[in-house]
Amino acid sequence: MRAMRSLVSPLAAAVFSAAFSTAVVRPAAAQHTATPGTTARPVIQNAATTVKPAVRTVAVYRFAGTRAAGIPAEVTVADSAGRLVASYRLPGARTARPMEVAVLDTDPGDLVLDGETPSGQLTLQLYGQNDPAAAGSVAGRWWLGGLQGALRGRVVR
Repeated sequence: MRAMRSLVSPLAAAVFSAAFSTAVVRPAAAQHTATPGTTARPVIQNAATTVKPAVRTVAVYRFAGTRAAGIPAEVTVADSAGRLVASYRLPGARTARPMEVAVLDTDPGDLVLDGETPSGQLTLQLYGQNDPAAAGSVAGRWWLGGLQGALRGRVVR
């Protein structure tokens, strides 16, 4: 016995496809003609533009004894959607500026912070700060332009 092919399935699919595409186009066109001279506004805004990732402060460092211009008074390291971010504040400044963060693969792991200051490119290396038990005082090095030196400070959070 031979299987019979039916034209009903392909024909039904074509009719359904044509009817569906017409139904989808009509409501979209109706939005633009509802009120002459105005544009339609979206009912739901794009979530990417309205939702900001939560930023959780991981550590705040305050540095003392550095008199070189451009060395920050305070550096904040935070977690933003699973990514480390940092900012610094110069002595006497109210606004913070962004810094890049890198974790060196050493034991217990140094943090390297890099940012642009009015005095040039600033790099801070904080020794052993990837250790969860790190608290209290912090030691490291700083580089700013052609200058460099030892860095001493404390973790305040």
